[in-house]
Amino acid sequence: MSNLPGSMTGLHYVRAVRSAFQDAQRLFPNMCDRAELRRQALKMRFFGEDSSFPDMAVDLNWSWVESLRKYRIGELRIDDEIGGFNNLRIITWHPIRSVPPSWAPNQSPVSHIWVLAVMQKKNNDFTKANLSTFKLRRVTVLERFYDGET
Repeated sequence: MSNLPGSMTGLHYVRAVRSAFQDAQRLFPNMCDRAELRRQALKMRFFGEDSSFPDMAVDLNWSWVESLRKYRIGELRIDDEIGGFNNLRIITWHPIRSVPPSWAPNQSPVSHIWVLAVMQKKNNDFTKANLSTFKLRRVTVLERFYDGET
């Protein structure tokens, strides 16, 4: 287990885009519920390069979104009830390329996992609108943090 800069542990930074924060605020007006959602998302920092969680026992239900697998977009399914909602999904993007930390651009790059969306789902299928939204949010991160390239 490597140590990230500062006092964080894990293999990746887990970072949410603004629209994911807005999704969470829409679902959970209560700050305590958003904090619980954040704790669930931060478990992704231990995500291994081989799509697993090495050296630990975690209770995560994670998989790639099949139609967006080539874009490396996955979903974390939360089985716990948070704020009266169940069947919550955290949509994540796992870029191949790393970026330097925002507070120290001259440091060596650190791999990130980006939270693109938070939603409640009743079934396993995503709509075309959902898939388009995930791809567009990925493009936004690419343009802002990676200069448009993966």
